[in-house]
Amino acid sequence: MRSFALLLVILAVALACPSQTGFKIPQKRSVQHRVESREDEPRNWLESGLVYQIYPRSFQDSDGDGVGDLKGIISRLDHFVQLGINVIWISPIFKSPMADFGYDIADFTDIDPIFGTLQDFTDLTAAAKANGIKLVLDMVPNHSSDEHEWFIKSVDRIDPYTDYYVWLDGEAPGVPPTNWLSVFGGPAWTFNEKRGQWYLHQFVAKQPDLNYRNPLVHEEFKNVLRFWLDRGTDGFRVDAVPHLYEDPTFPDELPSGDPNADPDQYEYLIHDQITWNRPETYDVMAEFRQVLQEYEDGDGQHRAMMTEAYVPLENVIQFYGNESFRIADFPFNFALINGIKNCLYYCETATKGYPYNGTQLRDSIVEFLNAIPSWVGPQGANWVLGNHDQRRLASRFGEVLVDGMIMVQMLLPGTPVTYYGEEIGMKDQFISYEDTLDPQGCQLGPDRYEKFSRDPARTPMQWDDTFNAGFSTSDTTWLPMGENYPTVNVKLQKENLVSHLNIYRTMVALRQEASVLYGSYDFPIVDEDAFTLTRIRTNSTSYVVVLNVGLEVRRFDLSGVAGIPATAKVVVRSIQAVSGETQIGFNINTADFPVGAQEGIVLSFLGL
Repeated sequence: MRSFALLLVILAVALACPSQTGFKIPQKRSVQHRVESREDEPRNWLESGLVYQIYPRSFQDSDGDGVGDLKGIISRLDHFVQLGINVIWISPIFKSPMADFGYDIADFTDIDPIFGTLQDFTDLTAAAKANGIKLVLDMVPNHSSDEHEWFIKSVDRIDPYTDYYVWLDGEAPGVPPTNWLSVFGGPAWTFNEKRGQWYLHQFVAKQPDLNYRNPLVHEEFKNVLRFWLDRGTDGFRVDAVPHLYEDPTFPDELPSGDPNADPDQYEYLIHDQITWNRPETYDVMAEFRQVLQEYEDGDGQHRAMMTEAYVPLENVIQFYGNESFRIADFPFNFALINGIKNCLYYCETATKGYPYNGTQLRDSIVEFLNAIPSWVGPQGANWVLGNHDQRRLASRFGEVLVDGMIMVQMLLPGTPVTYYGEEIGMKDQFISYEDTLDPQGCQLGPDRYEKFSRDPARTPMQWDDTFNAGFSTSDTTWLPMGENYPTVNVKLQKENLVSHLNIYRTMVALRQEASVLYGSYDFPIVDEDAFTLTRIRTNSTSYVVVLNVGLEVRRFDLSGVAGIPATAKVVVRSIQAVSGETQIGFNINTADFPVGAQEGIVLSFLGL
């Protein structure tokens, strides 16, 4: 039986923590599909920019060890300048034993030697600023490594670290305190012989959960933020936010009833409000935001915060805070990943049918835009097509839809987020169980690893067609190179006007147009096979993207769409487009033009 005294201590600390009621839940606003233009107003660099995620192990190796590093990133900053990218977010680069490849942190205030040194980081921030690029770091407040000094001292019950982590006695010798499961599979508790208690780890055993019911942990982490802000960081992406708190009564979780989940899989249990998605989370995020605000108030330069939370939309939206105190610049919006039906592995649309249809796409977008509080507005949205935890865009939807999805993402109101390699249409690389490194795949064994491993989307960046795609001179890279790098790489696509990269670059440039920054948006023609998005500003160059998600050529008629004139110019179209009627630069009749199967096209015109 659990110690009643321990429970009283935990509850007492919980009551001493910040109020859970300090932030009013933002109210949904009623929005029609068409939203009118708004007045020009100053924007911060995140709202008007584009975020590019770098997975540092895979971006560029400078020292020949097969692993990317900070000097490698510095050497590739011209890539962002040429594309017009103004924000780079770097996944964790802190000292780590790499049990979860940097998300298990042994020292929050030092750089892991595999990536370089603090001086290398200083050099990177200076070089980025010199190129007009903001730098956002990936912060992991939920847990540390079991090799962190805090955990080692907590094991030894050395104050003040004794209660820095979540420790409990078991139900009986050898029996964990609860039935909780790790996100990566298996028990969420590990027994520590030296301390004689179980510690909680919602991820792998080498990632013990910090105890956010201890106010000292809050202060420690706020000091971590200050450490990196003092060194030129422009903001943070905050990882795994919904896991910060647990129910202080430590109840068992109920079965989910998911027929596809094995008893050792995370999905086998219902976690809501017990180990996940608790209301206290918003207050600690507000504390972190207050630290950023201190710096912003000091020099007038915006400091950004982006939160990762795979929770229901109504909870996602709460991370914006309220009108009197903005918490996150934005919570990541995964509608374009999770909100539409897609292929789990490799899309073959000829045999599997549509990856999604136009109505699904429109509805997923509108649902998020409608949920955003009115005081934030659509410019506070963000659009994510992929990240280090998801299958790549080209593998989920098929390569032919890459360009069309980029067109849509770039013309939507708000901030696009690009995962490295999306700009050239990189695909997942098959990796055998023997070569799998991701703990999420390894822990589930050879029969289930492929469904859960994230390694296929983390292979090294494909820069050119030379040895190891120009990523590294090492004989062996940390993950295998993508097999298609001789034909899918940055150098080749730079040289070819008809390429994913050049379409991407064109779309980034369009984002600076007044109609995209401030214009109205609408989805005038949407059905199973079609999706359209307009960005119109009266008397300004305006745009419409037309996406045919069907398997046959379709002719479109935009003559009844408000704001679109009788003719428009073709700005860009998907690389597979072959129609002689819609060549780039052509002026076409908007009442009748073809768009090929799974093809996207962007037209420009003077908004009426």
